[in-house]
Amino acid sequence: MYEEATQVATDAVSGIRTIASFCAERKVMKTYYGKCKAPMQQGTRQGIVSGLGFGVSFFLMYSTYALCFYIGAKFVLDGKATFTEVFRVSKLFRLRTRLQVRSHYA
Repeated sequence: MYEEATQVATDAVSGIRTIASFCAERKVMKTYYGKCKAPMQQGTRQGIVSGLGFGVSFFLMYSTYALCFYIGAKFVLDGKATFTEVFRVSKLFRLRTRLQVRSHYA
């Protein structure tokens, strides 16, 4: 990604006397920053995409939790389930999610 910029920096360090004798420091720095511009933009774009993906996945996960608690609350209000049963099911659901995430990254 930064190969061209690294090459410019290596050439500048190895020929520092020549660069200094011709007062070309600014030109070399300008070239170096020019070579760094595209990789920095690509890194920023990649970070934004990764952040959005991460945010969407967590939004979906917590939305699912909220939906489960909402449905559980409706069941408790209708007398179809007790609070303990709803909480037990939600705990199992969270444990299952954690195990899936761990197995995915293991």
